[in-house]
Parts: sequence; structure tokens; C-alpha cells
Amino acid sequence: MTDQLSHYSPTDEQLVAFLDNEVDVEERGRIEAAIARDEAVAERLEWLLRSDLPFREAYGEQLEQAPRARLEAMLDALPKATAPTSVSRRGFLAVAASFMVAGIAADHLFQVWRTPAPSSEISWRGLVADYMALYTVQTLENLPGDEDAHRAQLQGVQQRLGLTLEPAQVQLPVAQLKRAQMLEYEQIPIAQINYLDPRHGPLALCITRSKTGTRALAQEVRHGMNVVFWSGPVYAYMLIGRNPVAELNDMADLLRQRFAS
Repeated sequence: MTDQLSHYSPTDEQLVAFLDNEVDVEERGRIEAAIARDEAVAERLEWLLRSDLPFREAYGEQLEQAPRARLEAMLDALPKATAPTSVSRRGFLAVAASFMVAGIAADHLFQVWRTPAPSSEISWRGLVADYMALYTVQTLENLPGDEDAHRAQLQGVQQRLGLTLEPAQVQLPVAQLKRAQMLEYEQIPIAQINYLDPRHGPLALCITRSKTGTRALAQEVRHGMNVVFWSGPVYAYMLIGRNPVAELNDMADLLRQRFAS
């Protein structure tokens, strides 16, 4: 039992229920233990505490119009071993309804639910994507592009992350290197190296310390942008932009090989 508790990680829905005092005494104890033990869970709880926007008011009418009966039937039709076990029926239907309103197929929803990424990875990649969604061509086009400026900026990355990078090491085909800067979330430093692609606009390579160890290249979509991410023994990386996935994969593989050498 103790071993099971040591591996317990509550979902965001369970954390919200915890904040709303909608969990029983046993579940509250498990969640409190996870918060005390796991820094990533504590960070997610703090993030949810700050998320006080009126989402229910904004989307309530749309969710009421969702095909709830059809969603009930779909869930009942799933084999018991396939149905999500760590999420309540009420929570699953509510989130499924919101995805249906957004036009995302239910089979994709089930696939994502069965293969979730670690919460710490979701957090930092999501924050970077939120930031990148604000970028336009005009954000980057007038930035100085000389190597001396880039070298000085990359030294700032080395000071904060302990990662030594040279301008030639982070150059990409076609996309022009524009700037290297440091971002920070909850005292976690994130390096952001910006590029401007003549066809697809802003592109960024972002680096932070890895909490998961070595991981192979993987892909996702955030805010309409493609993301390729991977990690080594010490650092986690993501490449994000509006380039086709195949292009980003090639760039990411090139960078991964450079950083490994």
C-alpha cells in the first residue's frame, strides 16, 4: 500500500476537486501526501489555484449543447479495461464534451488520455507555447543578427543553465537566428532561442533542465503550432513553430546530434 501511495499522482481534475473540497477524507490524504512528496504536483496545484478565469460562464452554454447522450453511450460501449480508471465519470464526460464542442474526435481523446506526458513536461511546454503564440514576424525581424550579439546572449544562457552553446551550434537551415534569451517560471529557468523562418514565421528552440531523463523525439500541437520535443540526461528541449512536422523533425534531429556530441 505504501508503495502504491509513493507512485500516486493526482490528475488535474482530482486537484480541482481537492481545491473545491469535493473529495473524501481518504482521497484528500492521498493528494496531500502527493503534494508534499512531489514538487511537480505542488506546482500544478499552485497553477490551478491561480486559474480563476470564468471558464464555466464562458463555455457553459456550449457544453449544455454538447451531445451528452451520445457521449454516455460511447463511454458505456468501451471495454472496462479500456475505459479511463483514474478519472471520474462526471469529469470524463465534462472534458469529452468540451473536446466535442471544439471538434476533436473522440478516438483521439481516448488515445491522449491513455498516454499522458509527465505533468512537469506538460507545464513547461505549455508555458512556452502560450508565449510563442504572441509572436509575429514583426516581433523578430528588426532584431540585430550579428554573431557577436548572439554569442553574448548565449553566454547568458550558460550562466543560468550551465549549458555552453556557440552560435554555430544552434544555427538552423533556412531559419535565421535572431536572439537568445532567458525566461523564468516559478524560479525555473528556460532558455529560448528565437529564429525567423522566411516561409513559416517565428520559430523557437527552448531548453530547460530535464526531470525525466533521456527521451526520444516526440511530437504534439499547441496553439496551432507544431512541437517536437526530446530530452537528454540533463536537459529537455523543444522546437516549436508553424513549420510542417517533417521539417521540425529534421531540425530537431540535427540539434539533438549536435548537443549529444
